[in-house]
Amino acid sequence: MRTQTINFPDHQTLCVFPDEPSNLEQAISELGLETGRPVIVLIGGEFDEQQADAIRRAILHVCELADEQNGIVICGGTDMGVMAEMGQIRSEKGYKFPLVGVAPEAMVTWPDGPHSGKFLGWGEKRWQLEPHYSHFILVPGSQFGEESSWIVDTATLLSGERRSVTILINGGEVSRKDIDLSLKKGRPVIALSRTGRLADELARDPDRNKLVAVIPVHSEQRFVEAIRAAISLDEKSPVT
Repeated sequence: MRTQTINFPDHQTLCVFPDEPSNLEQAISELGLETGRPVIVLIGGEFDEQQADAIRRAILHVCELADEQNGIVICGGTDMGVMAEMGQIRSEKGYKFPLVGVAPEAMVTWPDGPHSGKFLGWGEKRWQLEPHYSHFILVPGSQFGEESSWIVDTATLLSGERRSVTILINGGEVSRKDIDLSLKKGRPVIALSRTGRLADELARDPDRNKLVAVIPVHSEQRFVEAIRAAISLDEKSPVT
């Protein structure tokens, strides 16, 4: 496992490259992240501009609650969609809670970083890391989705005996994998409906897992209360 400092235009960010899952605990230690804190896993992808304002308000609420609860947020870390908004809003509002980006190493790049696309499809390029994340964990993998198990395990290690929750905004097949792995860990999921794609699909599914709570994106107070209920207690238990 190696550790590297990434030089963004106005600051430096520490990044670790674990070689295998057994390195993850050491990687978290190398980043200097404190464990035993509430954890929010935010998942999703690109979204339609028609939902943009409501989605940005939802992400702002996530930031506010992470700050209020002394929590940690884990997200995909690339400069696209939900992941980009997370970094930008945290920076714009001056929040200092740890924001950890977890992504496949071969799919991303950064200033003075790798640009080879030899593992990607024809004409594809690496995604830039969003510069406002506080920490990065770049894991083995040459396609998105290979980081999913790492995200789930990072959340488990960071939360320790505290509670954690996964929040879905929009989302596609990679997010579906993220949710399945979260549910296997007993981690509750809040899906924001009316944000498109997977979140709306879950809203229409009467047989969805009981750990999945669906909340319309415009029901802001209900969303805030659900997150607070999910992460504010010391003991782990499902959100109902």
